[in-house]
Amino acid sequence: MGQNMKVSAAIFRNGNKILLMRRSPGQAFSGEWEYPGGKFEDGEDGPTCMHRELFEELGIDATVGRLLAIVHHTMETGRIMELHAYEISDFNGDFCMTVHDDMHWVPLSELLLHPQLPADLLISRILCNTQL
Repeated sequence: MGQNMKVSAAIFRNGNKILLMRRSPGQAFSGEWEYPGGKFEDGEDGPTCMHRELFEELGIDATVGRLLAIVHHTMETGRIMELHAYEISDFNGDFCMTVHDDMHWVPLSELLLHPQLPADLLISRILCNTQL
């Protein structure tokens, strides 16, 4: 498992729209669209990681809901990213973007047309093919 990298991704819904965020200049993958989230720390489970990342990145206290999907993506380095997508059922606070510079609520019908990082696109395909 040394080569794998576990990452969490938050799925926010507003009616038929899903939230995507754009990485800020100076960040890794600057200008790319993704679901907010981040790497698991040693000993963390998925919901704990998701809650911490959303507090760090967006300044919100999120209620982490069910695990919607796990996808695997082989990165250019050869490492495998294991992306765990969690439904965010509720949160307290207002978004304060720290690693993103823009956000869009994208209609589900347009989700696959919106540019995204490869692993996030895998999640979007699953979201478009399942009734949540």
